[in-house]
Amino acid sequence: MFSKLKSKKAPISLNSVSNALKNAGSESLTSANIPKKDLDLYVSSQLGLSRHAVVAMAYDPVQSLLAISTKNSEIRVFGQHSVEVVFEFKRGTTFTELRFVKGVYLVGISATNGVTVLSLHSKTVLQSYSPPGSVVATASDPSLDWLILGLANGSLSVYDVDRLNLTPFRVDNLQKKVLPKQKMSPVLHVEWHPRDIGTILVAYSHCAVVYSLTMGEIKTVFIYQLSKGARGFENSLFVDNGGKKKMFSSKEVIPELVEAHFHPNGLHVVTVHKDNTLVFWDANDGTLLEARSLFETNLHVPGPPIPPAAPAPPITSTRWTCSSDPEVTQLVVCGGDPNSNNVIHILEFGFTLKYSITSHEKQGKFYAQPANGQRILPVTLNASNETLVNIIPLPADSLPYFNGNHNPQYLIVQSDVGSFYIIDFESQGKLDMSALILPPSLAAAHPPVVCATVEVIRRIDWYSIVSSRASSGASGKLRLLLKGGAPASTNLVPRALGFDDEARTVSITGHEGGLVRFLDVSRGEHSHQESIVQVSLRETLYDDGSSKAMRIVAVSCAFESKELLIGMGNGDVVICNYGKININPRASQLGIRDYKDTPVQHQNGSAKILNIRDRISGSFALSTTFLPSFLLQVEGSEEISCIKMSNAGFAAIAYKSGRLVVCDVTRGPAVIFNADTVQQFLSLSRGHCYATCLEFAIMEYGQDGYSSVLLLVGTNAGGNLIYFKILPQSNGGFEVVFADKTISLNYRALGDKSDEESSKIDQIIPISAVKGTSAVASLEMFQRLSHGIVIPGLVITTSDRDIRVIRPPKNKLSHKVIEDHCLSCGIIQTKNQGILLATLVKSGFIKLSSLPALGDVADIRLPKGVFESIAKAFESGMASGSVLLRTGLMCIKKDTGEFVNICAYSHSENNKRNAKEHPTDLLFNENAIIPPRPAASALQWAKGQTRYISTEDLAHLIAGPNRKPPKYAESQLAYNISPEANPNQAYGGYANTSKESDRGYVAPVRKGQKGAGYGINSSGWIRSFRDGIDSVEETVNGYASAMSETMSESVEGTKNSVYESALKSRIGL
Repeated sequence: MFSKLKSKKAPISLNSVSNALKNAGSESLTSANIPKKDLDLYVSSQLGLSRHAVVAMAYDPVQSLLAISTKNSEIRVFGQHSVEVVFEFKRGTTFTELRFVKGVYLVGISATNGVTVLSLHSKTVLQSYSPPGSVVATASDPSLDWLILGLANGSLSVYDVDRLNLTPFRVDNLQKKVLPKQKMSPVLHVEWHPRDIGTILVAYSHCAVVYSLTMGEIKTVFIYQLSKGARGFENSLFVDNGGKKKMFSSKEVIPELVEAHFHPNGLHVVTVHKDNTLVFWDANDGTLLEARSLFETNLHVPGPPIPPAAPAPPITSTRWTCSSDPEVTQLVVCGGDPNSNNVIHILEFGFTLKYSITSHEKQGKFYAQPANGQRILPVTLNASNETLVNIIPLPADSLPYFNGNHNPQYLIVQSDVGSFYIIDFESQGKLDMSALILPPSLAAAHPPVVCATVEVIRRIDWYSIVSSRASSGASGKLRLLLKGGAPASTNLVPRALGFDDEARTVSITGHEGGLVRFLDVSRGEHSHQESIVQVSLRETLYDDGSSKAMRIVAVSCAFESKELLIGMGNGDVVICNYGKININPRASQLGIRDYKDTPVQHQNGSAKILNIRDRISGSFALSTTFLPSFLLQVEGSEEISCIKMSNAGFAAIAYKSGRLVVCDVTRGPAVIFNADTVQQFLSLSRGHCYATCLEFAIMEYGQDGYSSVLLLVGTNAGGNLIYFKILPQSNGGFEVVFADKTISLNYRALGDKSDEESSKIDQIIPISAVKGTSAVASLEMFQRLSHGIVIPGLVITTSDRDIRVIRPPKNKLSHKVIEDHCLSCGIIQTKNQGILLATLVKSGFIKLSSLPALGDVADIRLPKGVFESIAKAFESGMASGSVLLRTGLMCIKKDTGEFVNICAYSHSENNKRNAKEHPTDLLFNENAIIPPRPAASALQWAKGQTRYISTEDLAHLIAGPNRKPPKYAESQLAYNISPEANPNQAYGGYANTSKESDRGYVAPVRKGQKGAGYGINSSGWIRSFRDGIDSVEETVNGYASAMSETMSESVEGTKNSVYESALKSRIGL
């Protein structure tokens, strides 16, 4: 790409001797005693997540951790605030499923590595195992050591996660036993019985099976078969034939399954089919209760046929959730709506009818007509072509059971392109993002980041914002999405070259959906709710329906004057003042209207400022924060190029059309300058010219003898620098006056073919020519201008090939051509060695240069592993958005919202600190006890519908008598938090006060409800209780309590031989 430029010899002025001659009389700002060999780099952190990177997710309610596998061959585990640990794997390793096991293990399933077991305690990979077949479905339970592997050949294996080996337990393809004439089917879905660890539910292509691990036999089979005449027959046959109508149709059809789930009480089952049918079954006798879709019911009974329609989006994910009372349930369905691909349907069944005294007919009607109706949760997709594919419930409390579906507070929904969305389960899907605190990396992807930068600001400025928000109760309105883990100590981490305890490092991100986030990412500081400020514009601005209306493309903040500038995708610019207001009661109504009736604050030609304070709405505005008070608009739809908000109170906005607008925000706001194009100030410029970077500086201009506020404008089309002075007027206002220009500062302009876009100025860095400190306009220096202070200054301009040091307006002190591609530059302010110019180049080096001579000081290579992981960003140019801060922290931009933070440090100044021993965050909480697993009712036990089996007995059955001993400390840690080690632990807020809980079953909680017809199809002695007894379960529960003590000894004496026999039969002996 640069072959022609590289072959061109640099002008004579580029010689270091020439630079030295030009700098004669200028004092060097860089010490000659910098220990070059002691300089090094280390990775301090990684923040952010690529926009479409998510492959799989898993949530542990007890530890309150969220795990995500990405397309970048990594697994990330998130906890509270900034807690994050990244597990990296070989390139090409993609984990399609994640499972938390026993609180201390995280299991990933991939096509290349098979089963990979990670430790949340040691944060290492414990084991990788390749199963004898492709794993297509898995099932785990928070209280058990086992991971059930459903294979592509339809068989089941069990992996011992605690002992890191495959057990001898096998189950052959169960559909072959039930439907031998059907084609071989893989396991589509498998899950544990919610109240019986000895029973599982397995879904195949044409049937679902309840299988008893204890007895080694099929208990119930569910085959949804429709005959001609049934209401759903024609539609199901149409889908089964691939969307084609056949002349000679069959008399029966078995719609293919997608998945199957237990009701939280284990007494009912729902099967989900490819024709979007939801079929409800009696789990014990296999009776079909109801077949319905999202919009039609009674599809299995004779009646008017439902004509085949155009193929509807398939149901992609289903969850049978429950509230705090497990008998109050909802069915959450993703997909299946022909009218929309961005909604989730919820069937609100309410309190489940008493199984023992309700007929099948009543139960079927219960599912056909949900007691609490049906509601829809809309999901605002980032792209219209996305499809929602998976649902991950996040329980409100530490409630891990019922397959993770117990009392969800939020839903995380994944899409097929790798995005995810967080939905408030209780409030019709509307989520107030300004009040929800996500880990920084997750926050970068939800909503997706459009623009991002990092700044170093004075600690007093940040703390003044934080303290005023705290006093107004802002932190009390914030909620954490995750509460697990703990941040690592940074006491032994080397300090950066320019470490400054009086400064804070703040990341600023603008998102889709009109959200701005500020996060203190200083070492050890982003682990508190007070370190986050979120501003939401969605409730205030008018959304015209276009994707640009709520897309934030640029953000600039003046922390000293507390003023914020936000550029929108449609060209509007929001001006925010810091403070607190009483929200207008009519604000929510005004927010949905356009700006026709909005009062005009000030107008200058085609640019006007609207007063939108009366429209401010949203929970973020209930406390002291940045308030969207004014809106700058220009005629026509102009795309924003760059914006800059100065601490002196001035704002500059540049557009791709060439327009430049300057506003006095502090003393207005008012538009004090509106130029149609900056090209009018550049008579020698070729092609279309517009501003590419802006900066406000306070320094002496030429030989004025006093300092002025300067607006420095860098452009494309050859790399031109334009100087504007901002001068006071007699009326107390200010005016913008063109001062001078310096043209062709980009080395590309020396070539025959100058590229308008690439031959631009990327950065403008004003510094003091005496001290080397920043000369960017500050509030303090602005207030001292009236005293006639003189600040000799220098301006550093950078482009992809050039670095120049200029004494304004045109005295070029030095020029350096970067033979490699220059991605980003920044000044590092060392404590005792002056300043350094750091340059990030495309080959993966940080080049340090002296100032103002631009002499070479040191070249430091990025760590090899780091460079390989971000090489794509270097090649694509994404890394040109990197930020090199004066503290020595270098935020390398890996993706739009993802940064790898690298620190430059000196070994001699950190002799007691070791970068290689950089600690990672704590994930595993040894005090988070897994509660006891819910058990079946005494009636189910007495009727023989479930068989009580302890975890020890299940281990003996699955692993056999020769189970391997524990290998790692994680085994003991897992046991310490297990229900077996904590028998007095309660679940769901109810303490264990009766002996029944010790035996594995609990007296059911009853609510007043009239009984219906009886539908018990049981046999044996229990049949005598069924007629005329409304409280049969309570009676049997008392009987079971007394009987179990007398039975326990005889059962204990015989169960070992039973399990050994069952084990031998399972492994073919």
